[in-house]
Amino acid sequence: MNTTRRVLKRRFVIATLLTLASCLLFCHIAAADSPDHDSSGERQADSLQQSSAGPSLPARRGVDPPLSAGLKTDLPYKTETPESLYPMSPERKEELISYSRFRNIWRFASFLIGIGTLALILLTGLSAKLRDLACRIRLRFFAVWVFYIFISLVDYMLNLPFTIYRSFIVENNYGFLNQTFMQWWGENLLGLLLGLIVGIIPVWFFYWLVSKMKRWWLAFSLGAIPFVVILIVIVPVFVAPLFNKFEPLKDKQLEAEILALAESAGIEGSDIFQVDGSRQSSKVNAYVTGLFGTKRIVLYDTMIENFTLDEIRYVMGHEMGHYLMNHLWWGLAVAIIFIMFALWLMDKTIHGVIHRFRTRLGFDKLSDMASLPLVLIFVLVINFVFQPITNSASRYMERQSDKFGMDVTGVSGETAAVTFDKLSVYNLSDPDPHVLIEFWFYTHPALKKRTEFVRGYRR
Repeated sequence: MNTTRRVLKRRFVIATLLTLASCLLFCHIAAADSPDHDSSGERQADSLQQSSAGPSLPARRGVDPPLSAGLKTDLPYKTETPESLYPMSPERKEELISYSRFRNIWRFASFLIGIGTLALILLTGLSAKLRDLACRIRLRFFAVWVFYIFISLVDYMLNLPFTIYRSFIVENNYGFLNQTFMQWWGENLLGLLLGLIVGIIPVWFFYWLVSKMKRWWLAFSLGAIPFVVILIVIVPVFVAPLFNKFEPLKDKQLEAEILALAESAGIEGSDIFQVDGSRQSSKVNAYVTGLFGTKRIVLYDTMIENFTLDEIRYVMGHEMGHYLMNHLWWGLAVAIIFIMFALWLMDKTIHGVIHRFRTRLGFDKLSDMASLPLVLIFVLVINFVFQPITNSASRYMERQSDKFGMDVTGVSGETAAVTFDKLSVYNLSDPDPHVLIEFWFYTHPALKKRTEFVRGYRR
């Protein structure tokens, strides 16, 4: 028994040291990785996205940014582009370098902060105490729900200073944010409330399966499919409108062009919406979301105001590629496979950790709801280590849509390159990331590669 404990402790220490060493290595790369090219690309700017405790769900796919010279298309939709942003000034270039470096470092900082706050809840015995408090409720479902609310609120408060710094102060300092602090915090609290309402379903299902089945990880993964599908269906209709106003395109010329493009691509009765993204931020974006009757393509008002007709047509062609090639379904399949693997791996490792530290943790089995912070730590670590696999699948689908956009629109390679350039300039996206940063974190190909592809595809 003592030998087994020593082995478990040694493995736990080695795994922790390797994770920290990896973070330090990547932080060094991130800090040294200064963009110095004028044509490149980076991951999509922050959006309403995924949980920090697991793989991203394929609910929405955004178009990514890049950076070239200062080219102009022959068919302008808008007759002018704000000179202060595009073509990019030296001052904007400095901001891009600074913002990109910060984001690269923050990827690791947020990972360590997430683990640190959960570990604090766990190792102080707070998780066990909150469990004891919640267990005063006799009905198991409501006891788990109350415990989940307690843990979520404590974790939220511990992370709040970091959230304010990253999502409000930094975004405001770089000129993106269009909200007061109270407006920003109100939306942040609304997101928390929605999480408390919806999040209990997978949490309760998890603990119910763990207490009933040996292969709970398989049952949970299969059960997650309808849950995720329902979320993807209802979010565009019931959740997203809580934060923004979605409406048909106001510009009828633009609407006619996009509908003609959709018809030529073989999409009938397609729903295309514009959203007041400028309500929160000056960043530009477009994405495809929803399933079945709620499937739609969404265009930010910031993009409508600042991009030419051909540039918007290329963006729409890219998004229609996601639509026609069923990338939402493929993304869902990748996510479910990853969830299954992550839970299987957790099942093989977490029991030994619980047994070894049961006295300190205040629980001795996974089915105890007090294990939730430990479960989330395992999910965070597994997601961090294996996200290059899921991100590789995402980058492949983005390359497919880049090609589809070129084929269906017939725009020139220079027009497509300028589209990427503008996205990079407006969103301050990393021009030419270190190969490891791209491999590990990017859901989209580096923009330098994307601009080179579209220029070479049709000169």
